[in-house]
Amino acid sequence: MKWIGLPLWVMCIALAGCAAEPNANARAGSALVTERAGEAVDSMWWVTYSRQPMVGRRAAVERMLAEDAASFWADSAAKTRQIDDWPMIRLLAQEAMQTDATDALPWLVRSWAMRSRIVADEERPERDAIESITREPAGALLDAIVFGPSADRSSATQAAAWTVLVRIEPDRFLRNRIEAAPDQNQSVFVSQLKRTAPTVDVLPSDRLEVAQMMRLASVHDDGQWRAWSRWRETKAGDGPATLAMRHLPAIQQCDVHRDGWTRARWLTHVEERLSGRRFASRGDGAGDDIVVKQRPDRFEDHAQALGIADLLVIDQILDAMDDPVFQATAFEQADADLLDTNTEYGGAVVWSERGRLVFAPFEPLIRRHDQAYIASTPCIEAVYLGLAHVHFHAQRHGNRGWAGPSQGDLDFVDVHHVNALVLTFLDRNTLNGDLVLPGGITIDLGCMTR
Repeated sequence: MKWIGLPLWVMCIALAGCAAEPNANARAGSALVTERAGEAVDSMWWVTYSRQPMVGRRAAVERMLAEDAASFWADSAAKTRQIDDWPMIRLLAQEAMQTDATDALPWLVRSWAMRSRIVADEERPERDAIESITREPAGALLDAIVFGPSADRSSATQAAAWTVLVRIEPDRFLRNRIEAAPDQNQSVFVSQLKRTAPTVDVLPSDRLEVAQMMRLASVHDDGQWRAWSRWRETKAGDGPATLAMRHLPAIQQCDVHRDGWTRARWLTHVEERLSGRRFASRGDGAGDDIVVKQRPDRFEDHAQALGIADLLVIDQILDAMDDPVFQATAFEQADADLLDTNTEYGGAVVWSERGRLVFAPFEPLIRRHDQAYIASTPCIEAVYLGLAHVHFHAQRHGNRGWAGPSQGDLDFVDVHHVNALVLTFLDRNTLNGDLVLPGGITIDLGCMTR
């Protein structure tokens, strides 16, 4: 029998059934479990558990724990990629509790950091296991990982602990904790939290927002973060508290002559710019053969939910759409997209070295099909430092029925915490633009023509 390539559960059931004196194949299998523990853990997380019965997965876990528990938990922490595989999560949490496995704490924290739509935070098995092992409320361990001595944590586990704290503790408590953290001898992560918290109404809440924060930190000095903080102070109380990291580049590039504008002034300004533009709603004229969900997409539908920074973003996207150079690049990319049936095209709206908004195209991470654009890491990083993600609905020139974001586009914006622009062909010479903001907000900004 050839072991390599066999499903993990088959291998382990075979091992579990061996006699007290293992034969050569069983000895080979035992060595394989030990030497390839990381590969085995990877398989458990990547392969849908319904294809690997829990009896086999349990046998695999118990065998690897017996061989080298520390390595098993380290591999589990490094390779936890899926959530809502609750039979497996409960199994591992149970194993950690039964053995008081302090080595399991990083995995428990990183697993809990992934949000679940099925199990509430107060009911998470990871939480129960942490409290069982530490004999303290889970928040105590999370706080120690984030704000304790840097030698006691890895950056990945620290970020994971923070994302759980954001979910289980009030915003004011977290801000007080950040402010109270000493300036000296702090990790890079906490030092950046101390710079970020005064600049935003919405603290980073998951690993992607943490990545966004660290990307911004990599290119902006203390002076810029203090400038953002002062901007927030001057706008406090004027409209909804929506200021997030996705707004910071737009604030940096704002015309200094508009710094003193109130929210009422911004509302009037944006309304005036949108007046008289040609709009196209998703689903309009689609016909019975196209089923799309129509959503409110006019500025007045969402105006009350928009903060000053949101209005500033809208204004700058309109600047881009009215710019001849941006328009030329957009139509060039849309034309190429129409001819390429293996992927949609996309990229980022960014500022040039001269401060002009430009369209920066990025190749997709992978080419899936004609109705998907899979953004690469360089594209996402460019969006973090720029104004918005952008992609096309350019399957045909007459694509009016699809003018606006799909549910996948809305999910992308929520997951990555960014602004996005969807450009759709209405006819050969017209592209309609829809701005998408987190929270399901879609605003039709009208059309570009050539």
